[in-house]
Amino acid sequence: MFEEFAIDCSSRSAEEIEAATLASVAAHRLAYLRNFPIEVDRYTALLSRLGELCPNYAAGSTKAAYALHEAINVVRCRAPQAEGVERVQEKAGSLPMHSGRSFARRRPLYLAMLMADPGWQGFEPGRNGESLLVRWGDVLAALRERHPEHWAEDLRQLTGLAMSFPASHLDEAPSELPFLYLPGTPRYTPVADDCAARLPQDLGRLRKAAGEIEGGERWFEAVERFHAAANDPVLQQVYLMRAGDVVIIDNDRHGHGRQHVVAARTAADGRTEVNPRTIWSVNIQ
Repeated sequence: MFEEFAIDCSSRSAEEIEAATLASVAAHRLAYLRNFPIEVDRYTALLSRLGELCPNYAAGSTKAAYALHEAINVVRCRAPQAEGVERVQEKAGSLPMHSGRSFARRRPLYLAMLMADPGWQGFEPGRNGESLLVRWGDVLAALRERHPEHWAEDLRQLTGLAMSFPASHLDEAPSELPFLYLPGTPRYTPVADDCAARLPQDLGRLRKAAGEIEGGERWFEAVERFHAAANDPVLQQVYLMRAGDVVIIDNDRHGHGRQHVVAARTAADGRTEVNPRTIWSVNIQ
């Protein structure tokens, strides 16, 4: 899919890149840029044309993950820690499909990721931290086809029951939207099953919330079917980001994830080497 509308920035001016990016987002609700300059000012200037850049999770912190720019969350790999909190993005392994800040009342409209350093990409396919993307509308269509006996009731549950669940690491006002809802923006190219979803990485948070309301068990069954379909490789787009690649997605309409990444390894001399993979992640309101 990305090959059809990838934007090569190597021979374009900043104005041409901006125009092409805005056109792609309007038409497809996402954009894929290649050979974009790995420069903070250029990156944030482009993204600011899409909306307000949200402060990162710890704006003002002196920690390396947050110190580059107040709106940029720097995602790096880390070696396993004996103690202390590890961000899930920093760990080895994969990330299931999810939507950005699914818990929050103030959710970003767009997510942007720039690959500043691709790190180690010489492993077999599926172990290089390949990025994953799924359109929630494709998940909805798959559920209708695969589970006709549950389809009508699942849709009623997922669109009709408002659900709040707290963040695992942030103290913010929770959203009270249903699991599925209408996207907040129109799209220039209408598609079937256009919908938005609130899917966190950790289903345990939804299981706990469902246990606290009447009828929650049936609602959670519908969530589990949606989650299983979203993580079916048949429905996913897989792409390996190179240095200078930028992906911008509509956070209402798409989920994102990651295949397995090797975060650290032991060198011949016994030292622990850490994968230098680095992504600049930005939320846009």
